[in-house]
Amino acid sequence: MRGCVLATAFAVALVIMGCEKEFARSRVHGVVKYQGKALTNATVMFLGQDSQVYRAELKADGSYEVSGVPQGPIRVAIQQGQPYVPPRADPTKSAAKASVNDEKANAPRADPPPSNVRQNAVQIPAKYGEADKSGLTFDLKEAEQEWSIDLK
Repeated sequence: MRGCVLATAFAVALVIMGCEKEFARSRVHGVVKYQGKALTNATVMFLGQDSQVYRAELKADGSYEVSGVPQGPIRVAIQQGQPYVPPRADPTKSAAKASVNDEKANAPRADPPPSNVRQNAVQIPAKYGEADKSGLTFDLKEAEQEWSIDLK
């Protein structure tokens, strides 16, 4: 009986080990452009065969790098942050009727935009935001591989 239990446990362990697939990992780097200009204010995301998402923030020159991406077919999505819009003063207030305190309270704040959001950032088409709809794919084969693209 004890031998049967050990044999069953060993068989289960082999099945579990066989189901877990280990992927070779790579470093991916490159530049993302939109209509010939470096894309900023965006995140490039790689979806590998391990069903995990690997992200990299685009730098000011559109470049990125990310490590640990599993080799094999890769689907890509590129998402942008919301553009920064500075607040406006309340147009319903009359300058003649407003007190000094009201003017100060309703004056636009001079807060700078968050560091990862730039004013006047170019907006890419929404289709690039989802890996299943973007049409962006490549085969990751090397330990260190470049993947650059100029979106249209």
